[in-house]
Amino acid sequence: MKIVVLCGGDSPERKISLVSGNSVAKALSKKYTVFKIDPKGKGFLKKLLKINPDCVFVALHGGNGENGVIQGFLETLGIPYTGSGVSASAVCMNKILTKKILYSSGIPTAEFIPVEKNKIPRVPFEYPCVVKPANLGSTVGISIVNNEKNLKKAIRYAYKLDTEVFIEKFIKGKEITIGIIGNEKPEALPPIEIRTKRKLYDFTAKYKKGESVHIIPPEIDKKLLNTAEDYAIRTYNVLGCSGCARMEIIIQEDGDMFVLDVNTIPGFTPLSLLPDAARHSGISFEQLCEKLIHLGIKRCEKS
Repeated sequence: MKIVVLCGGDSPERKISLVSGNSVAKALSKKYTVFKIDPKGKGFLKKLLKINPDCVFVALHGGNGENGVIQGFLETLGIPYTGSGVSASAVCMNKILTKKILYSSGIPTAEFIPVEKNKIPRVPFEYPCVVKPANLGSTVGISIVNNEKNLKKAIRYAYKLDTEVFIEKFIKGKEITIGIIGNEKPEALPPIEIRTKRKLYDFTAKYKKGESVHIIPPEIDKKLLNTAEDYAIRTYNVLGCSGCARMEIIIQEDGDMFVLDVNTIPGFTPLSLLPDAARHSGISFEQLCEKLIHLGIKRCEKS
């Protein structure tokens, strides 16, 4: 079987995507014929058509690699690919749309307000609050602000990176992540509690060794973890995800919890959370990559 690993691209997460792609290609090459292609490179389409792969492993993070564009492109060519389909990819990449769907589905998520460009809105909740670009991943462009002066700076900064920005209520609590694998019958991987000395589990905390710690199992009441797992699977199903995804959830001291983000193409680097959770459930990195290939082919065959 011929597998193309797409990595790189032109999003702010390009460097991480290249690391993910290298890891995936190395793992899959033990069993399959693997080709790595960077969509940003010349002759991308020509190379892809010449290889005529049985499946494409999408290891692109952010931008057109995660928002449904590359997924729609591959569907037009009739090439199976890993991860979620076009609509789920597009919705999950846009945090504002995701939060609206979660609200309407009764899944708790932090309060928020969209922000119009060049306008400073009245924040309906207390400081600190969080300013986020709507369409970027890996916490790129996110700022925690404590006053209106810093709020203006954070909004300007976020709008330099994205066309949509929102302000979210800051939720203090323990942050956990739950990876989900599957299509019609998704299953949750072991939850991971994330600890970092930084104010936010940001880009540096995620990708620089020693800046964060993964606690498996989390030091959190089991009933709360069961509830969080239920929310994660409900979120996965409501948004129409497939293949895999990773949910970020904050659990407050009083037990209230909120789904903050959904990542449809989580990292596959040596420090990434989804592979770590899979390992703790007995799934090796090679087995994880292979499983996602088979799930992608099955989803495409069904559609």
